[in-house]
Amino acid sequence: MDIIIREIKKEDKEAINDLFEKLLSNHGCNYGIGYGYPDYIYNEIFGKKQLYNAFVASLVNKSREKIKTVGYIMLELNKRDRHSFIQGLFIEEDYRKQGIAKRLVNEAERYSKGLGFNSITAEARQDVFTDFYRNLGYSIKSRKNAATYWIFKVLERERKQDDELEL
Repeated sequence: MDIIIREIKKEDKEAINDLFEKLLSNHGCNYGIGYGYPDYIYNEIFGKKQLYNAFVASLVNKSREKIKTVGYIMLELNKRDRHSFIQGLFIEEDYRKQGIAKRLVNEAERYSKGLGFNSITAEARQDVFTDFYRNLGYSIKSRKNAATYWIFKVLERERKQDDELEL
C-alpha cells in the first residue's frame, strides 16, 4: 500500500468531514460540522470563483484504488494579492510521522507557484507546528496571541532556461 497526494474531488466530501471532526476534537473545539465550515469550503472549492482548493492524502492499493483518505490540506486563494493561506492541515494519528504532511504542504506550495502566487501563510498553534514549518523554510511572521503564530514563506518561482539574467 502507498500514499498518494492529489487534488480534492467532490466525492471526497464525507472523508474530509470525518477528518475535520477529528481535527476539531483534537483541539477541543465546539464548532465545525454543524456550523457549516466544511460545506462552506467545499462550495468555495467547486464554485465559480474558486477561492479555495484542497489536496488529499489517500492510502491506495497496488492498483492505485483508494482505500482510505488519511489527510488533507485546504488553501484559501487570495488571487488579488497572489497569496495562499493554509486553512487546514490534518493527518490521521496512525499515519503521522511518515512525511505525509510535508508532501501535502509541498503540493500546496507547488500549486500556489503554478498560479503565480508569491507567498504562503499558515497559522501554527503549537511549538511542534512551528518547528514543522520552520523545517520547510517558513519563518514566524508575527504572533497572533499567546499560543498562535503566523508562519510565512516566500514562494520563489522556478527559473526557466529561457529566462534572461537580470544585471
